[in-house]
Amino acid sequence: MTAQNPCLLTCGTGRRIATFASLISRAVVGRAGIVAVVLGSGLTLANQSGAVFGQHALELLPISLAYLTPFVVAVVSQTLGIRQAHLTACRQQISDHLQGSFFATALSYGIPSRTLLLALVIGAANTAIVVSATMVDGGDLATVPTGPIGQAFVLPMLFGLISQTVSFRRTSARSPQED
Repeated sequence: MTAQNPCLLTCGTGRRIATFASLISRAVVGRAGIVAVVLGSGLTLANQSGAVFGQHALELLPISLAYLTPFVVAVVSQTLGIRQAHLTACRQQISDHLQGSFFATALSYGIPSRTLLLALVIGAANTAIVVSATMVDGGDLATVPTGPIGQAFVLPMLFGLISQTVSFRRTSARSPQED
């Protein structure tokens, strides 16, 4: 860390790059909000269609998680993608992947491993919340809904990979070394 600004790190070339927390901007939060509204609405319709169309009661915890989880995944994934673009540019290691396919970038620059770790953390947190809520409501492990738990791991992996890759490519195209 530099003495002048604790939000900047100095890389080997003497350039300074922003830390993770300082990369969370209004634009990142705004895009995450849009993603959360779209995905949260889709998940709510898919998982609680009976409640949405009036046949059953709405379950507030699953609805909350349907919106909160994509928001958190989008903010963290975008920030990780931007941060990796800064680090890669600092090390001058951006390769032909940016001119290549989206898929090639998605499988490079450590994106899969960071996405997997994020999905495991988010999935474990969601699982703990769902299991706890089930137990508090008088249920047991046999009554824990497995669909939302599966979604809690798979969807953050998928959307995190896409979001991180888009953010990495967008930031790399803008020449992050100038930041």
